Amino acid sequence: MASSKTLQLLATKLGLAEEARVISKAAEFERLLQTKTTAGYNLTDTSKVVICLDLATSILNADLDQKTAIKYSGLKAPSYNNCRKVIENLLELNNDNITVSSLCLIMQCTGVQTLAESILAEYQKVTKMEMDLTLPQYVCMAVYQACRINKVKIAKSKLIEKSRLKPGQWSKLDAEWTKIVDEKFTTVKKRGRPRKVTIVNDEQQMELDTGPKDEKSCEPKIEPYEQWKQRMLEQAYEELKELERRDSVRQEKEMLSPRRSPRKTPQKFSPYKSPKKSSAGIRLLFPKDL
Repeated sequence: MASSKTLQLLATKLGLAEEARVISKAAEFERLLQTKTTAGYNLTDTSKVVICLDLATSILNADLDQKTAIKYSGLKAPSYNNCRKVIENLLELNNDNITVSSLCLIMQCTGVQTLAESILAEYQKVTKMEMDLTLPQYVCMAVYQACRINKVKIAKSKLIEKSRLKPGQWSKLDAEWTKIVDEKFTTVKKRGRPRKVTIVNDEQQMELDTGPKDEKSCEPKIEPYEQWKQRMLEQAYEELKELERRDSVRQEKEMLSPRRSPRKTPQKFSPYKSPKKSSAGIRLLFPKDL
């Protein structure tokens, strides 16, 4: 942390050299801040001293030029305001800290309060860091993740506003939390189509529920051996008679149909073929030249 000389030098540059009460209060904030962890907030010793002086002036109603303070802190205006809010929460100087229960009540999602608290505790356990879980960014992210798992619709823009984070910072924190939450809290969904459910009318449902049950219908029927034997023999006799009937019909059809000569086509040069007739139409039984 910065020394008292650094504090005095920055107080002089900010026009607070004659404000002894402000410098004393800022030094108190500086010592208290040494017991807190500020890892991950990109805060330098100079920026911490400037912010402590800024907070001291706001408490003691002293004058301070914000543009000059931002200039000497080495931060941009949005980052400066965010870091100022973080240190203010770490030093417990604000009375507007939100809790999971109050945020769920505001966002009208009280059903996810228990899950959000579990997610918040699990995040601190996984990261193994000492952090103030009452900070608005953590509370808002825990509630958001709980709503995401339970598919509860909420105003995301309103949560980002309450978290006091920029959209880029929110997206980065969201990606980190989503990975942890999906591993610890999200259940694996079963694939496949849902089973069809048949809807029955109320009257039919009452008949099914109140109607007497037929106990005999549920019992399997066992046929006596003699009856089964007689039934199988009769069935065999019927099949045999049917086969005999079909065979006799086929034989009758074969007897009634004319028999065909095995020679289907006449020979090309048959000795029994009659000679060609003359042009006069007279059939010659002997040669003409004799």
